[in-house]
Amino acid sequence: MEVYVTPTDPLVAEWVESLDSQLRETFEERAAILQFDSELARAHAECLALVDLLRRHPSVLSGVSVLEIELDGGTEWLLTTDLTYARRYVAEVGAHEVALHHLPDVLLTQYGGIAVLNTLG
Repeated sequence: MEVYVTPTDPLVAEWVESLDSQLRETFEERAAILQFDSELARAHAECLALVDLLRRHPSVLSGVSVLEIELDGGTEWLLTTDLTYARRYVAEVGAHEVALHHLPDVLLTQYGGIAVLNTLG
């Protein structure tokens, strides 16, 4: 289990608590680089790291993630609000995670801007 430092700023801490472990690690690494390489105060480095994370992973703002998976030789797209559960589901059905994507990009490139959602059966 990873042990993280609670961010200094309460607003940053609230956002960071909602991150999955991969994004949390990305945040931590970026904050450390900014703090030490740019000689910034920790609180300032954390704020900039969060802005950078949100720029690169805008799905954090909506809480919705899109996983591209390969299942039985085909590509499928999973829309989820619980990335950990979705990754367990992918493993259980014998699929392979290809990539994590930004929802608007997937809607535009894969579905022409509109998609019909169906429930899992």
